[in-house]
Amino acid sequence: MAGSAIDVMFASALEILNYAKEEFEKALKLRGMLLYRNAADRAFLALVIAINAFIYGKTGVIPRNHGERRKILREIGREDLRTLYSDLMRTLHDEAFYEGVYEPDEVSYAINRIEGLIKELMSG
Repeated sequence: MAGSAIDVMFASALEILNYAKEEFEKALKLRGMLLYRNAADRAFLALVIAINAFIYGKTGVIPRNHGERRKILREIGREDLRTLYSDLMRTLHDEAFYEGVYEPDEVSYAINRIEGLIKELMSG
């Protein structure tokens, strides 16, 4: 049962990330700030879901918030994921979405990094 739930979570993360990529490309073409901000936050949501799936697979727990997510990653010895999560959260959620910082290269990098990370976490 847990395996299938984790698979569904990772599939959802990829689906949301694909929407984020489409919205991001549209935002760049139209120079639409609202689309840009939404794309960034949608990419961050994909990251949250993927990290939650990973943590759930390791611990049986789904974190309730960012702090808990970072704490569990540290506890299970994945400081690398904790650091990456924090960095991408800052770029996508804090800066792009909340502050409206327009840095398409940074958001593009983050989206690509999340895609690679999801695939990496899915494969074990």
